[in-house]
Amino acid sequence: MSDETEKKNESENKEIANNTDENKQLTEVSSQPWDETRVVVFLIGICLLIEGLLIFYQAGSSQVLVASVTGLGGLIMMLMAWLLPFDTDVDEEAKEIKESDEEIKEKSTLEATKEVKIIEEKIETKEEVSAEKNKVDEEKVEEESEKKNLTDKKESEETTQKTDKPQELELTWFQRLSKGLEKTRTGFIGKLKKLVLGTTKIDDDLIDELEETLFEADVGVKTTNELLNNLRKKVEDEDIKDSNIIYEDLRNQLRNKLAKYTEPPRMNPNGLTVFIIIGVNGVGKTTTIAKLANKYKKEGKKVILAAGDTFRAAAIDQIGIWGERAGVEVIRGQEGGDPGALVFDAINSAKKREADLLIIDTAGRMHVKANLMAELNKVMKIIQKESDGGPHEIFLVLDATTGQNAVQQAKQFNEILPITGLIVTKLDGTAKGGVLFAVEEELNAPVKFIGVGEKMEDLMPFEPEKFLEALFADDTDKKKKSDYNVVK
Repeated sequence: MSDETEKKNESENKEIANNTDENKQLTEVSSQPWDETRVVVFLIGICLLIEGLLIFYQAGSSQVLVASVTGLGGLIMMLMAWLLPFDTDVDEEAKEIKESDEEIKEKSTLEATKEVKIIEEKIETKEEVSAEKNKVDEEKVEEESEKKNLTDKKESEETTQKTDKPQELELTWFQRLSKGLEKTRTGFIGKLKKLVLGTTKIDDDLIDELEETLFEADVGVKTTNELLNNLRKKVEDEDIKDSNIIYEDLRNQLRNKLAKYTEPPRMNPNGLTVFIIIGVNGVGKTTTIAKLANKYKKEGKKVILAAGDTFRAAAIDQIGIWGERAGVEVIRGQEGGDPGALVFDAINSAKKREADLLIIDTAGRMHVKANLMAELNKVMKIIQKESDGGPHEIFLVLDATTGQNAVQQAKQFNEILPITGLIVTKLDGTAKGGVLFAVEEELNAPVKFIGVGEKMEDLMPFEPEKFLEALFADDTDKKKKSDYNVVK
């Protein structure tokens, strides 16, 4: 009996334990907060229960089945929301996820701290290396400064030793002129001097040799005949026996011929001055324009160039480049365009810009081309109409190295346009130089500028006295103090 009672007591204790576990679960379920879905299900169940009661109240026994099903469904949903256990597995998984996240964060922070320590160690090592480099650099700088001081001392000693040496010399305007005329002086004038001063007898043979020398120098037939006729008359009238007198007489005659047409370039005192530059291709027309622009710009004038040579390929670009070198504005059109229209625009643009000088380039036309010369005449009429008294100068550019061909060009151009001045270039490249005398006699027009080199400053105003002085100067006079300026 005792065994049976013990068994009964054990079974009752188990049931009591089970009941207590169930009650714990229910209390745990009831004590846990409801989530959103559980509340929604519970509320739906209440609504269905109320709806079933309302159906039965309104429809009566005819709708008992519908009312009971609706109410029963609502009751079931309420019980489900109340009695169903919470999903503890989900919570456990959430907890595990949180724990894993925390572990990952801890690991990442540990790794980050390790990396930071490594970086700090590297920075420290770099700072130590840089400090060592700085020390080395400072030592190098000190060494270099010492070397520099030594070199400075040496240079100062050398400069003090060189103080007794003469300073570098720069040629003046006259010396540059004399240097540019060196070939003509040693050629034409050298032969003339050797011929006259080297003889002891003044006769017809000497006159014939003088005539040949003057012809070779491109002085021209007309000028040569005048010089020699005057010389013969002087020899006969004064019975000259001294060759020095013959030499001085020729020199004076040449001076008088050059001085006869002396005239400075004409400028418009009331506004824009217009120069038109003409000449054949290859005489240095474009470079002469740039040198003129440079000269007048240095004198304080506002200069504008007009690229009127629309006939030759690349002429517009060429004068544009030279304009940039001279530092002046260039008004240009299109290749093959109407030069008359460009000149019209250039004059009006120069007036608007309040320019002092407009230099107009023209096509490097051959003097035998009648149509091109007629076009030049058209340009002249536009200048006369649009400018105030222009053109104020019509400059013909001639190449001294072409000799008598330059004289023929001048005669042809003068038939179309009234040439007011000549610019003779490349005098430094010829040993003749007599073309200046010939062309002035043929045109009765003065030489106003001469070119004796390639530099901007080598285009010089023509001064007959200085020209003849440089032309007849002896090379032994180069060391005169007045011929040089000291470079400071």
